[in-house]
Amino acid sequence: MKHIAIDLHFVCDLVSKGMLHVSHVSTHDQLADILTKALSRQKFHTLCSKIGLSDGTPILRGRVKEIT
Repeated sequence: MKHIAIDLHFVCDLVSKGMLHVSHVSTHDQLADILTKALSRQKFHTLCSKIGLSDGTPILRGRVKEIT
């Protein structure tokens, strides 16, 4: 709790000095949900695109010969 209180005062000081602007984020746009919740496939892909996460498919697929 002590660290949270320190962080809160730090952020409040920055806001009061005009160095930081805090705004509301709708529950539908919480980017952290991708790391903390089970999501539908559509919601998962939407959040991935918002944070710039690739789908994991190699960009060189089909262009590199497999070594046998």
